[in-house]
Amino acid sequence: MKKVLITSIGRTGTVSLTQFLNTIDQVSCFHEKERQDVPFLFLSQLNQFSNITENYFKQRDIEASKMDCDFYIEVNPYFRFADKKILDSLGWEKVFIVRNPRTYLESVYTRNLYTKSDTTCGQFPDNSDPISKEWETLTRFQKLCWYYGKVHEYIAQSENSNYQFEKLTSSPEALKKLIFDIGIDQTRIENYHLPKRNTSFKNKIKRKISSTLKNESTVIKPLDWTKLSEDEMKFYNLYCKKPAKSLGYVL
Repeated sequence: MKKVLITSIGRTGTVSLTQFLNTIDQVSCFHEKERQDVPFLFLSQLNQFSNITENYFKQRDIEASKMDCDFYIEVNPYFRFADKKILDSLGWEKVFIVRNPRTYLESVYTRNLYTKSDTTCGQFPDNSDPISKEWETLTRFQKLCWYYGKVHEYIAQSENSNYQFEKLTSSPEALKKLIFDIGIDQTRIENYHLPKRNTSFKNKIKRKISSTLKNESTVIKPLDWTKLSEDEMKFYNLYCKKPAKSLGYVL
């Protein structure tokens, strides 16, 4: 059995990819398999929790090994910082899906990341990052740029394969390459198109209900590039363009 972790900066398109992979004979694919996975976005970044992280993945590996399939695949953005050495020792292959910074920022801007409703962990600069001293003075757009840069610099410096989200969702050839690289027999596949699945409306309703219960504002305006300040655009150029270009994007 081959075991593969497909991970990314966010959740966009991950359900569709999971559904597509599950249509292939002898492939078992799971999307964010356990609710307990969420804290590992935070824990997997910290060396002082390496024992907890390693044991968590060892247990997951035991569960995966019980599956009756040729390919066990997890599509899980919460494991984006999972240590390659731990995964390698368990025989897992780690694959990244990368994003164009402009479309990523436009997408994530309508979500609650770095708003008052955000309760996630593990998405802040530590003391070794100079930006930590300026964090509270940054705009939300600047914080999102920093996070895009953090994740994609990490991906660019890793030894893992990466695939552009925009190509996977629009080009059958790009999707075919991902399948080929994983090692799946292509004769098992009839077409190379991800199913169209848009969960943004469903998620919007969930956020509205949650915010109403907490008596918080639910209005998150779309990103308007024309209203960004000069400092914000400098931040975008500094934190987003370099890693994106190193991953093959032409901006």
